[in-house]
Amino acid sequence: MKGYIKYIAFLVVILLSILWLGGFFSKKIPTKEVAKESKVVHGLTVGTVEKLDYVETPYTGQVVADQRAEISSRIMGKVLKVYVKEGECVKAGRLLVSVDASDVQAQVNAIERQREQAEKAYESALAQYEAIKKTYERYSALLKQSAITQQEFDQVKAQFESAKAQVEQAKAGIEALKAQKSAVASNLAYSNITAPFDGCVVQKNIDVGDLAVPGQPMLVLEKAPYKVEVYLPERFLGKVKVGSPLKVEIDGKVLEGKVIETGVSVDPATRTFRVKLSVPSNGLSSGKLARVLIPEDQGTLVVPQSAIVRRFDFTGVWVVGKDNTLELRFVRLGDTLGDKVQVLSGLKEGERVVIQGTEKACEGCKVGG
Repeated sequence: MKGYIKYIAFLVVILLSILWLGGFFSKKIPTKEVAKESKVVHGLTVGTVEKLDYVETPYTGQVVADQRAEISSRIMGKVLKVYVKEGECVKAGRLLVSVDASDVQAQVNAIERQREQAEKAYESALAQYEAIKKTYERYSALLKQSAITQQEFDQVKAQFESAKAQVEQAKAGIEALKAQKSAVASNLAYSNITAPFDGCVVQKNIDVGDLAVPGQPMLVLEKAPYKVEVYLPERFLGKVKVGSPLKVEIDGKVLEGKVIETGVSVDPATRTFRVKLSVPSNGLSSGKLARVLIPEDQGTLVVPQSAIVRRFDFTGVWVVGKDNTLELRFVRLGDTLGDKVQVLSGLKEGERVVIQGTEKACEGCKVGG
């Protein structure tokens, strides 16, 4: 009996231990939901989406010189001397480069030797012709007197005509060699290359000892003033006129330009026409990019360029909601207008956007003070 009671007591102790370990006797604390708070981001600068009724749309062109020449040699030869440096300005007729013309002179000498040989051949052919001519004239008289047969006369006549043809051929050969010599000799004048007009050397591609190759530019000569050339859409044809003032941006500087020439027809492939503008020429060189600003009356939305967020193929801005919550929104951009960029879709006028500190912004975060 005592053993049974001990066994029951043991089971009770085990059961109570299990209940205690399971927390049955612990005081239950009711759970409460903790309000989730959004992260607050500080150091952001917020601006608004603006609407411009008047914009200056940029069109890309380039700077061109009033005159431009790529100076190359007409003959192949070693460069003996270069008389100018890059950046140096010269007058028309100034000697620029001397090229070794010894190969050309050798060709002239060879042609002259051929001409001398041709002269000797001509003299020999002429002597033979004069001799056979006398025989031909004598046989002609004998034929009239029936002193010789027609066959005998025909043989002499054939010799006469052959000798005459040889004389004419030799004479033509001499004339051809004279013309060839004259053409080759004229290249000797191209050994000294001079400036075709007043201008400045903007590019130097050759040095003493280099091989001058016909058609390969050695120097580039340009003459101021410089102009800007741009192709505009056909909708501006008749609106952009000679004398119209337009702003031109070059190397980040805005210059005052004036239209000096406009096309009168539209390129059917590009639907554009050419316009040339005069601009201050100081510090300019041909080939520089230029942005011609064309004023247009049209309502367009803009934001600062600093507001744009680019992530791979995604382009967007951080929009600040009414409760100061941040939302990264996709936008479609248009032209760049100075420090602002045109927004074609994705935003509304007056909406607030982050314009500084975009790298700190996060989706759903709050804008702090």
